[in-house]
Amino acid sequence: MPRPGPPEEGDRGRPPTAAAADVDLAAASGDPWWGRLAPGLARRRSERRLESALGDGVWRRAHDRVRRSVDRYHQVLDGVAADAEPGTADEVLAPLERTGAALVEVLDDVRALCLRAQRAAPSTGLDVPRVPASAGLPDELHRRLSRVGTAVATAAEAATMARVSVRGGRLDVGVERAAAAQRSAVLARRHLGLPGRP
Repeated sequence: MPRPGPPEEGDRGRPPTAAAADVDLAAASGDPWWGRLAPGLARRRSERRLESALGDGVWRRAHDRVRRSVDRYHQVLDGVAADAEPGTADEVLAPLERTGAALVEVLDDVRALCLRAQRAAPSTGLDVPRVPASAGLPDELHRRLSRVGTAVATAAEAATMARVSVRGGRLDVGVERAAAAQRSAVLARRHLGLPGRP
């Protein structure tokens, strides 16, 4: 299963162009999400397009916080998969993989919301702009996004503890920590107003 890669720095400080302001999720990235994870020039070009569309303000920061936590989660998940012995860690690995897929969906939804917010209420600093009701975005969007970031970071921490527990021979604790990661993913979706599954 493809994993989100670490974020890369692009060219900051450029105001969004009119074309970038109208870009949707697919156009902003230029590629499907798995294509954006490929290394090299294509990835950097895609990241710069997305960066231009998100701006340099609070919406960009909210998006990047979630992305970093999703990246971290999948790095841990790769480690769990590498450590797993046949028949001993399936109870941990399978739910962690489902949660990982759910977190990628959360990141995609966060990205879409942040792009819409930047179009409706452009941000270039630390102040949270007022989002007009006509934008059709959830109430208190920035607060929701902050809570999503916290929930995704908690999921990554739980996955880390699951890995540590399995490596230490505590499969029962690993199962419980994997369930905790899943609950955090459900919470992240609820903060976005999405069905609470992964």
